[in-house]
Amino acid sequence: MSLILKTERRTLKSILIYTFLYLILSVGALTMIYPFILMVSGSFSSKIDSNEFRLIPSFLTDTSALYRKHIESKYNENLQDYITVTDDQVLNFTSIKTPSEYKPALLNDWVDFEEKANLSEGWYLTALGPTRDGKIIQENERLFREYIMDFCDYDLNFYREYFDESIENWFFLKFQAERLTDRKYQLSNLKIIDAFYQFKKQLPITDKIYISCEGEYKRFVKLKFGEKEVSELSPKSTSKSWENFVRTSLHPQFIQIDESAKNLWIAHLKSEYNDNLSSLNKLYNTSYSGFEEVPFPEDKIRSSVLLKDFLLFISDENNIDLKYITLDTPEIRWRQYIKDKYITIDKASFAHGRNYNTFDSIKMPQSEFDWDYVQKNKNNLRKRYLFRNYQMVLDYILLYGKGMSNTVIYCVLSILLALLVNPLAAYALSRYNLPSQYKILLFLIATMAFPAVVTMIPNFLLLRDLGLLNTFAALLLPGMANGYSIFLLKGFFDSLPRELYEAAEIDGANEWIKFWIITMNLSKPILAVIALGAFNAAYSNFMYAFILCQDREMWTLMVWLYQLQQFSGQGVVFASLIIAAIPTLLVFICFQNVILRGIVVPTEK
Repeated sequence: MSLILKTERRTLKSILIYTFLYLILSVGALTMIYPFILMVSGSFSSKIDSNEFRLIPSFLTDTSALYRKHIESKYNENLQDYITVTDDQVLNFTSIKTPSEYKPALLNDWVDFEEKANLSEGWYLTALGPTRDGKIIQENERLFREYIMDFCDYDLNFYREYFDESIENWFFLKFQAERLTDRKYQLSNLKIIDAFYQFKKQLPITDKIYISCEGEYKRFVKLKFGEKEVSELSPKSTSKSWENFVRTSLHPQFIQIDESAKNLWIAHLKSEYNDNLSSLNKLYNTSYSGFEEVPFPEDKIRSSVLLKDFLLFISDENNIDLKYITLDTPEIRWRQYIKDKYITIDKASFAHGRNYNTFDSIKMPQSEFDWDYVQKNKNNLRKRYLFRNYQMVLDYILLYGKGMSNTVIYCVLSILLALLVNPLAAYALSRYNLPSQYKILLFLIATMAFPAVVTMIPNFLLLRDLGLLNTFAALLLPGMANGYSIFLLKGFFDSLPRELYEAAEIDGANEWIKFWIITMNLSKPILAVIALGAFNAAYSNFMYAFILCQDREMWTLMVWLYQLQQFSGQGVVFASLIIAAIPTLLVFICFQNVILRGIVVPTEK
């Protein structure tokens, strides 16, 4: 019966009461909805926006924020690479500003240059690859994995045999971070490296980061000599800092030696090998007839004895004079392209909408190109960053282990056992007046007073002694019979009309038929509640599943997600929680009417 009569509901007092009640309920709802929305918003985040805590992520509404997020992702969360390439001395990715105004000719020239220059794969980094701490799997890292999986016809054993690498799962197939400006960075002769460079050739210009040797030079000088102002790196210079950088720090792929220095190269080899050509041929695996046949290395990025000798050759000023050394870098070629096209610096400045002082001051317009790309692909980029973390979670779940299948099996068996064992026990207590019935009910109620964690150790020891660890039996047996469910079902069964059972007995029905045809059919609402409880208990079971099934082959979804969260960023953690909540939400939405009918349990008579 309503507390307020229908005739009283239109009074001011009643309206105020209803308004107050609805207000309280709304505030209560907001206290639950607001944190959830924050978690959903956080699931789209990366390092750059993980601390924003906004209901709507800034990159969805602000193009500048989207640009910064894209730059963070493109440069693989490596701020130093960004600073080196762009010469933008920022403290973090959040302080990056959009490029100043420019004319379309600047980007057109850059695209034309990139297409015609035929630059080496060793001259650019792979954008959208492995992040600095590996907490987010980015687009090209995923595409490379798919590239290799397709090559191996999704056969992991073939991969292990062909590439001579042992990986546990496709999920762990990644390529190493590139350090193309580091002199010590040299490619091995592994097949996976060859495959990676074949993959790099397919990348569009938007996914390439052309490294700046000039930026590395400036960084080198500032760190080594403490100079604040550093001039541009030209193809050839005579400064001591330039010489020191070239001989000791710059990667050899950007160093060119004049052919007139061939005699110096031969002299160096003779000195290194004590004029013993057979020793050189043995190490090189060659059959040269004289030292003069040994060329300068063409491949200056792949590890070899020839490259090692070349590095020793250029590192010592006693071996070769500075006048024989020139540089060939992406920015040097870009400047030469602009010079050949526009002839004068004034024409180049006018065409690009920039105020160039000299050709040596012209920078590669990679920031401008990225800004233009973001403006033209806002929707696609927003979709990418909305689903990136979720895609990583799904990749982990689907490609790594048997978490999904184990969870499905576990949940289905838990529901079946809960709908079989608990109703049978409740039916016996309801239909038969057992002498110890109340003691049994008291015992069932007493089990509700102790949390499940109290019985965890005894259950573990018992299951271990029975040899059931790392089996579904270990997961199912401890929760197969539930005191609360039995107590609830008994009260519901007691409310069912006795006349139905008497009529069934007259018609010759046995106890089994009365249980299945009458009791179970009339108890669908309460059984739905029991099934939902069994599903929630099994699906969300982490601690028991983690302790009782330590074999990875038996891990459930919750255990796998816990492992994922250990090495993932905040955004991935939030995404995993939301994905984990979806099955429970779907179950409730689909069966809410049945469940709500079962919540109102008749009073036991």
